[in-house]
Amino acid sequence: MQLVAVTLVRSDPAPSQLTAEAVTDLIWVHSRHEDRVEHVRTCVDLDCCRIAAAIIAATPDAATANLRRVCERALQQASALRGWRLATT
Repeated sequence: MQLVAVTLVRSDPAPSQLTAEAVTDLIWVHSRHEDRVEHVRTCVDLDCCRIAAAIIAATPDAATANLRRVCERALQQASALRGWRLATT
């Protein structure tokens, strides 16, 4: 199991109604069995959302790729995440 994190950012730092609980729920909703997500923690600020997850994978890179795929799905499908994007690492 690997503990990895990704960051979502938004260019408009205006107050958002997005909560850590909502993001966590969206990650679970958009996770698939093959993503191997075991645990998710989220922290939301004005223009930054940090998502940490425990993922079953052989390497940290593979786990990060899984988490990024889940986040991409959520970003594409969840209207609550409109205006947010994955930060490049």
